[in-house]
Amino acid sequence: MPKKDITLHIEGHPGHRGNALAHALVEKLQKLLSALGQAERAFIDKRARQTDYEVVDAGKVNPTHLTLHPIPRKVNYDPMPAFQWTFEQIERVATGREVDERVDATLARTLSDIAKKDHEDDYINLWISVDGAKVILDDAFRIRSEALASRKVEQERPPEWFAGVSHGSIVGDLLQVADIDGERQFVIIPPLGAGSITCTFPESKREEMRKHLFKTVRVIGKLHYRQDSPFPVQVDMEDIERASAFEEPPHLLDMRGLFKGLERDSDDAEAMLNGI
Repeated sequence: MPKKDITLHIEGHPGHRGNALAHALVEKLQKLLSALGQAERAFIDKRARQTDYEVVDAGKVNPTHLTLHPIPRKVNYDPMPAFQWTFEQIERVATGREVDERVDATLARTLSDIAKKDHEDDYINLWISVDGAKVILDDAFRIRSEALASRKVEQERPPEWFAGVSHGSIVGDLLQVADIDGERQFVIIPPLGAGSITCTFPESKREEMRKHLFKTVRVIGKLHYRQDSPFPVQVDMEDIERASAFEEPPHLLDMRGLFKGLERDSDDAEAMLNGI
């Protein structure tokens, strides 16, 4: 039987004769709707939500409850797959199980906000239910949501690199030279990493650049880096040389005499194993 409705339950505080405080109910409802919208956008990979929620039932008797039914905002859209997926992710957070990778830090923080009690007398207990399945939105749920949000932030944060200049070299295919107006620039395509790197060559290397065109080269000089990439974005060339794409390993015959003059250890097996 598909899960079709979601109910928000709030148990009022005895100090208010068991009545739910209006601001607490409205705030939790607003946070719940935000979480439902964020989860749906993640599920369908769209920028705008495709679902509205109708109030189909409400009850004042403690605990106060409000039941919502998802309806499509556009014709031919079925909100049920996203709705069911969302509640499954909330259940997974509550039980400490791994969530879908589409659950991001923003959604995890919103779930944490739903379970956060600002004032002790706002309510006693808060939970949601879908077709009899219940998730308690208590302090344990809040802690799990915050831990998930922190983990997601680390996963989603782009790595920061140091901007600056260093001396080194980069290998790539030299595919273009621009020197019509004296720019003294050329472009290389590295085998990995950056798509292309612009380099400048010194005046003294102008004639030499021609023979390297369409060849794999090693550019030596000052490498410029930005904070958003581990690869250089520009090279001030000091020197350039041909680079072989594949270097052949040395032949064993070329290694004759490598250990000449070294004393040979005993090959007596009994002595080698002595003491083991």
